Parts: sequence; C-alpha cells; structure tokens
Amino acid sequence: MDATQIIITAAFGLAASIVTAYVTYTLNRRQERRRQDREVAAKLADIPTTRDDATRIVAIQFAEACLVVAREGEADRDRVFLPSGSRITLGRDPNNHIVVNDASVSRVHAAFRASDREAFVEPLGGATAVSLNGRRVLGPTKLRDGDVVSVEGASFSVTYIAMSR
Repeated sequence: MDATQIIITAAFGLAASIVTAYVTYTLNRRQERRRQDREVAAKLADIPTTRDDATRIVAIQFAEACLVVAREGEADRDRVFLPSGSRITLGRDPNNHIVVNDASVSRVHAAFRASDREAFVEPLGGATAVSLNGRRVLGPTKLRDGDVVSVEGASFSVTYIAMSR
C-alpha cells in the first residue's frame, strides 16, 4: 500500500467513527428524553387531583394537551393535563384520572395518551361506543385540536385542546 491509500483508508475510518459516534449520541439522547418524559408522566399521575397551584404549574409545563371535561348540568369544567408519555383513563372506577358516574360508562371505558406531540383516544371495550366528533371510534385514533370525545348515552363530553410549546 502506498501513502495515498493509507491516508484515504484512514480518512474513511475516521469519518465512519464520527458518524457512528454522532448516531449513538443522538439515539442515546432521544432515549434519555423519552425516559425523562415517562418519569415525569409517572410522577404527575401520582399527584393527587387538587386545586394546588404548584401541581397545576408542573402539569401545564409538561403537558402536550389539555382535556376539558364538561358534565351536563354543571357550569364548572374539569381540566386534565395530558403529559407526553402518559396514559389518562376515563371510566366509572374511582382510580381513573377522569371519573364519570354514568351508567352508560364502564369501569375503564377509554384512554387518552400522548407521545411525540401527538395524542390519541382509544376505546377500552365498554358496552357503549366511544365517539369522536359524533363518529364511532374503533381503535386508537389521533386527536386534533377542538375534537370532542363522548360516550353514547352519557351526559358528559371531553374536548381535546392541543398545547403549543
């Protein structure tokens, strides 16, 4: 091998090493970000629902969206923040994030989840249908700003509001 071939081979080796290091760094950084998002979502899920300002500030800071729960006959509306990497459940069971005391809603009826600046609603097998803007939802469905989620025969609605960051 002459000197030119050695230099070219060394340059290719160096370029390959740099690309490999960059790709590895980028993938590790993304994984770390996702892990942090999951940890924050888990911590937010453990925070009891209160009117505490500190809780709301933390929830808002990491939220991808806000779910506005309107119940028929009530002027006040609940706001549930949807952090990235989280899963918010809706149903009659008191362990749900959104509790709806309505006979047409099952114990765990639907779930909302957010990841990578997108949010989805998913029916979880209740006897009555989950609707998105009046259309039946059969599987995970992407939400858009202003979408209204409801359950057939139930006296409530959930409006999805995307939060820009």
